[in-house]
Amino acid sequence: MPDVKISQLPAGTANASAVVPATNAAGTTTEKITLASIRDLAHASRHQTGGADAIPNVVTSPSQITASQNNYNPGEGDIFRLDSNAARDITGLVARSNGDAILLVNVGSHNITLKHESASSDAANRMTVPWAGDYVLAGAGGAALLVYFTASNRWRVI
Repeated sequence: MPDVKISQLPAGTANASAVVPATNAAGTTTEKITLASIRDLAHASRHQTGGADAIPNVVTSPSQITASQNNYNPGEGDIFRLDSNAARDITGLVARSNGDAILLVNVGSHNITLKHESASSDAANRMTVPWAGDYVLAGAGGAALLVYFTASNRWRVI
């Protein structure tokens, strides 16, 4: 899987559903995608197409994390507002269907670390981070987009 970098577009550069071509410093053409497009992708991956939503609330705020979590199940939804009472680890997330995307946002003041390939969670619930190290959701706004792939039975941090 190629590396993906998510960055904020300057105000007024694109509409809410845009994928914008750009050229990086090396002269390579890349694409930028808006947060609204990511939200729409996550929404589409967990909801019926052309019918009533299967899940009433897209954005959810699970209970505060008070201990490190193995096989963590934040509940139903697409975007999860996470909070913890101290620095905590998440070693895996309950598996979903192929291609399901979720966005984890740390709204608390303590770091939450997504552990790379931790054996503390079931194999199908583990997370793969591109640089083969842990991913820290910094307090007060750290975020990560994860997509589930059944071919590898892993969540991939994008």
